[in-house]
Amino acid sequence: MIKEIKAFEEISGEISPLFPRIFSAFKYKSGSDNAWVQIDATGQRVSLLSSVDNNFTLIATEKSDFEEIKEFLVFHHFNSVLSNVPLKSTTEKACSLFKFTDIDIQKSNESFLILNSEASLNEYRSFHSLLFYDTDNSFDDWYYNFSKRIVKNDAKAVALKQHEVLLSTATAPMIFENSAIISGVYTLKGFRKKGYSKATIYKLIEELKKDNVTDIYLWCEKEVEEFYNKIGFEIIGNVYIETEL
Repeated sequence: MIKEIKAFEEISGEISPLFPRIFSAFKYKSGSDNAWVQIDATGQRVSLLSSVDNNFTLIATEKSDFEEIKEFLVFHHFNSVLSNVPLKSTTEKACSLFKFTDIDIQKSNESFLILNSEASLNEYRSFHSLLFYDTDNSFDDWYYNFSKRIVKNDAKAVALKQHEVLLSTATAPMIFENSAIISGVYTLKGFRKKGYSKATIYKLIEELKKDNVTDIYLWCEKEVEEFYNKIGFEIIGNVYIETEL
């Protein structure tokens, strides 16, 4: 049976690298954004699911009822599913899962914008414009959700800037206790291969460590694995992305 998560106690104790996504959807649920737990006949938790903008996250176990999960996802008209196990669809894509190895980070001489509780609306607008440079994304919806997480220390965001122009971004939009997931790594075309992404990621990690976040994850496609290996991340497994079932 799959049911909506009503209390944190229903999901506590989970140690998956994907758990910050489940926790974030649970804590900031609104509209179709939500989190669910699958239990077996004995009442034992066997799977966790969440949805943000109909993009689902699945943490499954060997006891998960995958047929029920697939029916649930189809019923909710999912756009994509990020899972810790393959669901064996024809559109499945495997991505490498990385964890930061806690190497010594060299301080950068670059200037950065750090979104925090004192950031202005214009700073958020500038950050959003770069983060979603190649996509159509509503600023109002993003700001409403992301700024709440920033203020409560459930998210962090950093941008490298030169002459007050933002050139590179990195975000940790989902943080739970000592774990965080990095995403939103983007550098403007024309400013790439200059070390800006590396400097921005390192600055973000520096900010995370100030709040005792020690387990820092990300995933990527095969063509950029070498970059993350070189800057201190190591592959610990795979995650799987589905767009059809």
